Amino acid sequence: MINQNSLYNLIYSIVFILIFSGCSLHKPATNPLLDKKALLFANQAKSFNQHIIASKGTGWALVKTKTKTDRFKIAWAAVFPNKIRITLLISGLPVETIIATGEKITFFSHTGEHSKYSYNSKDPDMKDYIQVPIKMSEMISVLLGRLPVKNFDNASFLPSDSSLSSIILKQKWKEETQSLHLNEKGKIYGLKSRDLSGKLLYEIMITQYKTYDFGDIPIKIEIKDMDNQKLTLDITSFQPNPSIKESIFQLTEPG
Repeated sequence: MINQNSLYNLIYSIVFILIFSGCSLHKPATNPLLDKKALLFANQAKSFNQHIIASKGTGWALVKTKTKTDRFKIAWAAVFPNKIRITLLISGLPVETIIATGEKITFFSHTGEHSKYSYNSKDPDMKDYIQVPIKMSEMISVLLGRLPVKNFDNASFLPSDSSLSSIILKQKWKEETQSLHLNEKGKIYGLKSRDLSGKLLYEIMITQYKTYDFGDIPIKIEIKDMDNQKLTLDITSFQPNPSIKESIFQLTEPG
């Protein structure tokens, strides 16, 4: 006759086996050599332009929402990981300056459209301002010439993709968090970011790189959400690792 302790141990063992056998059934069989290749590409994407820790630049930004499209000239100074000053201009005149310091974000209207306001945030979500749910730290990565690849524990090629051009990135005990998309030369041209439930947050498409003596920089970039609201960046000048004074991230109102 089985005693109570033995019965509990038996039930526990059965549940343990069912759980982990179920996990193994859901994990597709992969090729170890291809997994190593996928991990290599993923690590290269993660480390892309990591030597650039600050930048200054200019370009054009096109913001397209469901109701309107706005085009601005932009000028920025950014320092990894969370400091940026970016000014939007129309016809050469500044209309808005945004400053993030890693502690707060400040908005200043040069046209008087709104009063200056700030709020505390280490890494604000930019959805309310550009409609695309990208974090400020991720936007800074883009303007540093980097790829906003999150930390990951596993990288593998998409099983259904025989061209080996899509890599799925995962964190432990989580579903896909990001996917990378490569062209025929192995260069990243796309990145999709998802939340923990698997819902698409945004997609980045790089349509052009420019080669400098310090490396390749994405200069034509499209960032869009699942509703096809988008921010398109066309970078016209880029300076890596300039000397940037701390005072540039302190807003001094004119006049």
